[in-house]
Amino acid sequence: SRCNRPVHTSLLAESDGSTEKSEDDCCPPIAEDGPEILKPFLPAMDPKYKANGPVGEGDFIISRTGPPTAEEMSNEQMLKIVKIECTDLEVNTLVWKCLGYRFNEEEESWEPTEVFPKWKERFPDPPDFIGMQRVYSREVDQPSLRSNQALVRSIPQGNKQSLKAQLIPIGWKGFKVKELTPNKTRRAQCANWIVYYREELFGYTVEELREKRRLKKEAEAAAEAKAKEEGQEVNEWKPPVKEVF
Repeated sequence: SRCNRPVHTSLLAESDGSTEKSEDDCCPPIAEDGPEILKPFLPAMDPKYKANGPVGEGDFIISRTGPPTAEEMSNEQMLKIVKIECTDLEVNTLVWKCLGYRFNEEEESWEPTEVFPKWKERFPDPPDFIGMQRVYSREVDQPSLRSNQALVRSIPQGNKQSLKAQLIPIGWKGFKVKELTPNKTRRAQCANWIVYYREELFGYTVEELREKRRLKKEAEAAAEAKAKEEGQEVNEWKPPVKEVF
């Protein structure tokens, strides 16, 4: 199995020996008492599964139709995602809706009707962020891995820890290294992106988001200039972010 290395440490619990991590600890050997690796999921191998697979039949609140709702993006829903109390398809469906894909009931297909411009250029069709087939060979899993990494890279540095900040108060403690699997990691990454979307993008037009970004950059530049004038040391390097809009 492979996993998305760059963001594992931000999802880890902060106790019980998880503080000492080498570069390879995000993908440790699976011990006998390690995490359960999910078996391949055959229904997801059907090309029509994205459109026809069951969603919203359990406790997870989700509908294929329409835009995302506040209820669908609640912290309680995010907790269900990381605790694997919903299906991979349901997680994907919620992320697709947040990105702007809309389900055409007549055609039984997903369309990029309201997808953010930059994201639409790269992903005109909704990608599988989880790896619903649960087959982690390179030839099968590479598209899911890459799309998940692209989603993670779109989150600004200040929002990387949003999931833990939102879920710790309702009982989630993050993952320990020995608990991590590709499925758990990608679910947490999707949930973190949904929280970022909910807090920073939801309800704004692309033009409004771009104006917010411009004002933020101006404020940051002014703060840096003032710090330099006062003789403070300023770290001018910023982590690269490829925003969806």
